[in-house]
Amino acid sequence: MKKTIVLSIALFFGFISISNAQVDDVKAREILNKVSAKAKVYKNMKFDFTYRMVDKAHDIDESLKGTVTLEGDKYKLIFLGRTIISDAKTVWSFDPDAEEIQISNVSKDADAFNPGKLLTSYDESYRSKLIKTKKEDGKEYYIIDLYPKKGKSFFKIRLKIDKSKLQVVSGTVYGKDNVTYTYSIDTFATNVATADGFFTMNVNEYPDADVVDLR
Repeated sequence: MKKTIVLSIALFFGFISISNAQVDDVKAREILNKVSAKAKVYKNMKFDFTYRMVDKAHDIDESLKGTVTLEGDKYKLIFLGRTIISDAKTVWSFDPDAEEIQISNVSKDADAFNPGKLLTSYDESYRSKLIKTKKEDGKEYYIIDLYPKKGKSFFKIRLKIDKSKLQVVSGTVYGKDNVTYTYSIDTFATNVATADGFFTMNVNEYPDADVVDLR
C-alpha cells in the first residue's frame, strides 16, 4: 500500500510542473506550457498537501498530510512517517516502522520515482484535454484531463489549475481498479531557504536504523 501511495505522489507532483507533454487539445497545451514556464523560473518549490484515497469497493476513504520540496531533480518527501530524499544521484529512504534506511542510485527508468522529474524532461506518453473552466469561491479554475497512451495502472489524471496564478491546486489519479487518489495543495512556497545538505541524508542521525546499501 505504501509503495502505491508513494508512486501516485510521484505522478501528481510530476504533473504539477508539466513540461510540454504531447497533447491533442491546443488550448490545453497552451495552458500546460504556461504552467510549466512559470514553474521553471523558481529555484525550488515546497508543497504541503493532503492526500485522499477513495476505494468504494472496500469502503475506504482516508486522508493524510505530507510535504515535498522540489529543486530540479532533487527532492525531499515526508509522508506516512517516511522520509525519501534525493540529490539527483542517490536516493535515501527511511522507513521508521522497519527501522531501515535504503540507499540506492537514481534510476534512469522513465517510470522511476521522482516527484520533480518533469521539471526538465519531456513526456510524450500523455494526451490532454481542457474539460471546462469553472468558478468556485470567487476564483476561476481550468479542469484538464491527462490520458496515458499505454502501459499505466491508471486511465486518467484530472488537474485543477488556478487560472490567475497558473498553478495546479489539486489532482486526481483514477486507477483502473476504481480507486482514486486525490492530492490537494494546502500551502505552496517558492524559492525557500534550504540548508547545505538538505537534499542528502546523514545516516548517522538514525543510530537505531539498519542501513541497506543497494548501490
